[in-house]
Order: sequence, then C-alpha cells, then structure tokens
Amino acid sequence: MKTLSVIKFGGSLTKNPAAQNKFLKELAVVAKKENIILVHGGGPEINALLEKFEIKSKFVNGLRYTDAAALEVVELALSGKVNRALTTGLIKNKVNAVGISGKDGASVICKQKKELGCVGEPVKVNKKLIEVLTKAGFLPVIASIAADKAGNILNVNADSLATAIAVAFKAHRLIFLTDVAGVLDKNKKTIKQIKVKNINALINDKTITGGMIPKIKGCASAVKSGVKEVLIIDGVKGILKIQGTIIKK
Repeated sequence: MKTLSVIKFGGSLTKNPAAQNKFLKELAVVAKKENIILVHGGGPEINALLEKFEIKSKFVNGLRYTDAAALEVVELALSGKVNRALTTGLIKNKVNAVGISGKDGASVICKQKKELGCVGEPVKVNKKLIEVLTKAGFLPVIASIAADKAGNILNVNADSLATAIAVAFKAHRLIFLTDVAGVLDKNKKTIKQIKVKNINALINDKTITGGMIPKIKGCASAVKSGVKEVLIIDGVKGILKIQGTIIKK
C-alpha cells in the first residue's frame, strides 16, 4: 500500500516561477510512488489582488484581518489563481490533479476566529471527498479556504489546514515548503533533526524565534497526533533532494 504525504506549498514560492516549475516536475515523480495531498496558500497573490482592487490590508498581531470584501479577493486569489496554476502545472506533468478547496464536500469545518474577521481555525476534517479522490488515483490540490458548520466561507492559514488534514489521515509525512533551509541554529546552519521533547528548550534559548515558533509548535502537535514525521524544507531546492529539518517523536 502506498504511503501518504501531505505537502504544504508556501506562498512565497508562488513568486518564484522557476522554483514552482521545478517543484511541480519533481512532485510528478514523487506522486508515482506515494499518494500526495497538496495544500497551498498564496499570500503574495492575495496582496497583489487586494492592491489591484484598492482594498487596504489590515493585520492584527501580524495576522491578516479578513473582512467580507477582502474574503472575496482571498478566494479569487487562492481558488481562482494559485489553485488553477498548480493544478494545470501538475496536469502538464502528467499528474491526475484535481483542484478543490477545504469548503468543497465540507471537507474542513472551521471555527471562526472573530478577532481576525472571516478567518477560521480547522476543528474537523471530513475525509470522504479527499479519500475518494486519492483512492481513485487523483492528486487533490487544496486551496486554504474552508467554511464553518453553518456554511459561512472562511480564510484559513494554510499551515493549519495542511496540519489538520495530515493528522486526520495519519499521514506518513507532512512537508512544509518554505523559503528557508529548515530550522536554523544560532550559527545559521540547518538543524537536521529535532525531537519533539527538545522543542521547548530550543524556543527558550532563542534558537527558534519569530514566525518559526508557531510553525514548529504545529509540527510538534502533528507528530503527537499520529503523523510519523514533519519536514520543514527549502522549497527552492525541491523535494527530490530534500534540504531541511525533520521533526520526529
């Protein structure tokens, strides 16, 4: 039986066409050997479209506030642009890719984070639609849009969405493609492997700082919830010769 990997394609990589094309070519190779679920965000595309429609971006503690007008643009950017580009790129590389979002088939149910407007945190994953696709030999490409239990559309952090899906499917691997070479030590060298029990010490001694803290905490919770290993890797280097950090039990 094929193993399953959930891969989160980072927003910053969507600005790098060469890296994106390399990733899609390599993903086509990996997809022959294992089942893949691809989850994506698209911050740069969202920012560009908000600017185009003259909607001012608002942030609360570094997180995007999404009002109703911004939500329309977010969905357009993610489902209409990034999702189409990734799905088309995979199809060109002979992969049976299908573009959906977390709201399709009520696949991901979220709780609204009211302080951030129309933003949700995943609370339940209904596996049926995604399972049907993977079992039939399709590669789901999932935009980070979902809904609450009443069907209200919400913007979702792509890391959180990928983690929730990986946990629900007890994925063998959860891979975060980023624009850094994994978790770096104080000498800016990649830490090859981190055990979950050592994460707090690395945060306390300021080895892990800033935006990497929520990411690494998410990785730890995924491993504790049954995902075999989580990788934070340099997306520009691709996924065949992985360069980055592995988080394990």
